Amino acid sequence: MVGSESQGGVGAAVQLPVWPQSVVTVVGNPRAGSRTAAAAASVAELLASELGTPYRIDELIDLVTFAPAIFQGEQAGAEPHAALESAIDLVSSASVIVVATPVYKGSYTGLLKSFLDVLRPAALAGSVVIPVTISAAPSHKLLADHHLRPVLAELGATVPVPGVILEERDLEDLQVVVSGWIRDHAPTVQATTIALQPVAEPTPAR
Repeated sequence: MVGSESQGGVGAAVQLPVWPQSVVTVVGNPRAGSRTAAAAASVAELLASELGTPYRIDELIDLVTFAPAIFQGEQAGAEPHAALESAIDLVSSASVIVVATPVYKGSYTGLLKSFLDVLRPAALAGSVVIPVTISAAPSHKLLADHHLRPVLAELGATVPVPGVILEERDLEDLQVVVSGWIRDHAPTVQATTIALQPVAEPTPAR
């Protein structure tokens, strides 16, 4: 586990944040209950476990469950619109966001793009984003990550590490694949989330 001074390890010289740091997962697969969602949840859980206290898993946002609100706004009805607003609030306040998509026609999905389009300017400022992409063919495996990063940067996100780039065959032994990625990159994720924390105002002298 990436540790604090009392835990030792890679993060021994780093002061861990003292308040809960939420890890939110966003899934852009247009099919409910997809393998993309399962893979993204595994990445988030393993990463939060490696980072340790005070990082905590927050809600998994499966965009397909309120897709009408993403495309139609308030015309979709009160319940889908409320779910969309809740999702916007969650990602806008998250410390770490796992954003997952299948590779779809050489890029990420239109559902994910439409959700990112409705976010406020700089909505992801202060957040570390981990792209997770799943491709059917090795020749397509880098395409979604390549197209997604500029959009995340435009929204203010910090993407300090390579994405979790998966092929469908990797899903059969997902924990082994993701564990290797986390071992290599969790220290950078942790250090970046700490660096992005706002500096507290000094207490005025009495």
